[in-house]
This record gives sequence, C-alpha cells and structure tokens, in this order.
Amino acid sequence: MLTPIQNLTGCILTLSLSVILVFMGGMFYANPSYAETKDRIIQKGDLDCGVFPDDPGRSAINDEGHWEGFYVDFCRATAAAVLGNTEFVNFIEVGATSRFTSLINKKTDVVMYSSTWTIGRENKYHVEFPVVYLLDGQGFMVRKSSGIHRISDLQGKRICVTANTTSHTNLVDTFKARGYKADIIFANGDSFFRGSCDAYTADRINLATNRANRADNPNDYTILSEMASREPIGPMVRNDDPEWSRIIRSIVHAVILAEEKGITSKNIDQILKTSEDLEVLNLLGKTGDIGTQLGLDSQWAYRVIKAVGNYGEIYNRYFGLSTPINMDRGLNRLWNQGGVLFAPPFK
Repeated sequence: MLTPIQNLTGCILTLSLSVILVFMGGMFYANPSYAETKDRIIQKGDLDCGVFPDDPGRSAINDEGHWEGFYVDFCRATAAAVLGNTEFVNFIEVGATSRFTSLINKKTDVVMYSSTWTIGRENKYHVEFPVVYLLDGQGFMVRKSSGIHRISDLQGKRICVTANTTSHTNLVDTFKARGYKADIIFANGDSFFRGSCDAYTADRINLATNRANRADNPNDYTILSEMASREPIGPMVRNDDPEWSRIIRSIVHAVILAEEKGITSKNIDQILKTSEDLEVLNLLGKTGDIGTQLGLDSQWAYRVIKAVGNYGEIYNRYFGLSTPINMDRGLNRLWNQGGVLFAPPFK
C-alpha cells in the first residue's frame, strides 16, 4: 500500500507529465498561423497580391486602367479559387526588396513576381516557393552592332544588373569561375538602352520583356544564346501556413493539368458534361474531394480555368510568338511536349 506521501508524489509526477505533454503538443501541433491566410482573405473579401509595377507582359496597368500580365492572371486565378471572383484582388506594388518584406509584414498574401526559388531566400526571408510557374535562365542582352556574340566577349565590358537579385550573384560567380573581369554597374534595362552599359543581364524573359517594351528599336538588340544559370521562378508565400501553400501550388498545377487534358477556357463546360476521364472530373469537381482536402469548394479549379485558361493560354497570351515579347516556350512546354512542366496526379 502506498503512503500518503507516495500518493502525493505520484500525483505531482502525473500532473507534471501531463503539463509537459500538453506543452510539447503545443510545440508540435499548435500553429496560430495555420489556415490563417485563407480565412483572413475570406473574412476581408479580397486578396492582397504583390506584383512588380509597369512590367508589360508580366504585370502592368494597361491603357484601360486595368492590371494585366502573366503574373496578374495568377493573382486573379487565386481570387477565383478562394473567393469565387477574379476581381476581388488588391494589387500591391512591390520591388526587389519589398517583395519579401511585404510578405513578412503581411501586406501581401502572395507575391507573383519574377522571383527565383533559392534555398537561401527561403531561409533568410522566412518565405516559401510552393511551385514553379516559369523555368528560365539568366542571359545577356547586347546591341547587334556591338560585336558581342558570346559571354567570353563580355570581358572588360560594362554590364548592367539589378541590385539585390540572383542575377547579380550569378554574374559575379560566373565571371569569377571563368577568370573574366568586367565593370558591373547596378542599373536596370533603361540605363542599358541609354548607353550606360555594353550589356544587360537578367532572366531571359525579363530581357525579352525589356526589349519589347522599353527599347526604341527592339530589332537593334539581341539576347545571347548562352545562359549563365538556371532560374526556377515561382510565387512566394510565408512559410508558416501549409494550407495556403498547398492552395497556391494546386492553382498552378490545375492550369498545367488543364492544358495536358486539352481543357481550355472555351471548352471547359463541354468537357465537364462529356468527359469520362476520372482525373478531369476530379480536377473540375464533379467527382472526388480535392477541394475539401484544400479547404476550398469543389468548383475552385473550374473557376480558375474558366477565368484565365490553361497554362498554355496564359503563356501564349503574354509571352508567345505572336506577342511583342516573342519567347518560345522551351522548357515551359508540357512534359509530353519536350518541356518539363507537369502536375501531380489529381487523384
């Protein structure tokens, strides 16, 4: 038989163990930010989406006063999925530094920008890249009359690059590894077109966008075929909300899968009526519970595709060969068309 002291000691130990377990459970499972982003967006009724201003083809205000561009469409797609309407978006203008701080300070819910996914950025800024929506590489734009045809011709030249970007660090690393020297100038494409530099380096789509929209005579410039890096580009979110991260990732995958399955903004209603493809039916919410798993309704992906189209429609609308940017899709083709884009099975 236990003495009163032993009984009391046992109770104290049991209570202490319970407190420890509750505390540890809180450490591992209690995350006050979990699901906060989506719920806050629904409560306030709009999405705060970070975009770079005045960047035609990617994110800019058109002549009618409306935002448009590749990244803008993904902002609208997110609003369609979560709020049911593409117009419920506040476009927050961000730059090279504020694209990160705007997330940390909760001024934006997601940033749709030409941001390269790096492990260092995720650690430094406490952000997450849920998915890649563009695969690019760093290139160099020069004047056709310059006599510069390859990276080795840039030795001793003046090269413009935007500060606080991976383009700068890649440039330094590439030239150091090859033993090249150059005069690096922190400036943008406008400085290059004014003659401040012999070359301008950035992601190749960035260069093509600048050439199309900022050069007086776009045909006077060429982008070298050599690339200095690989650039996986994707949307950014805070790293404290796994549900929100899954939602953003699934929106991008939904438009990629839609292209693979031949679903467009124009034929989606007909396909929904006639398709017997289980993955298509799961995607469009006729079967399965993917919406529930994401914390959304069953029609979330239908609204996205109906509003902005599939991935190919979005890309060709802003970057395709019939646009001023005139960029071949390259790696941004589907996996079964010579590219690397694919979505996980919607099952």
